[in-house]
Amino acid sequence: MDNTVLELLEMADHATPAGPLTITQAHESMRVHRACSVDHCRRKALAFNTLVEAGRIVPDSSRRY
Repeated sequence: MDNTVLELLEMADHATPAGPLTITQAHESMRVHRACSVDHCRRKALAFNTLVEAGRIVPDSSRRY
């Protein structure tokens, strides 16, 4: 991973990103926002949905992310 400081600061923000996330960015956002809930962190929610749409995550209906 070779992120610039600006990219790292943006990734740490909980707000919805300006544009869509790539698969790599979505994975990294999920790691950075591991402790966040998709109900309260818009970045993690977008990352989660991006990975679900890409077939990288299959949601468990009994689990809260």
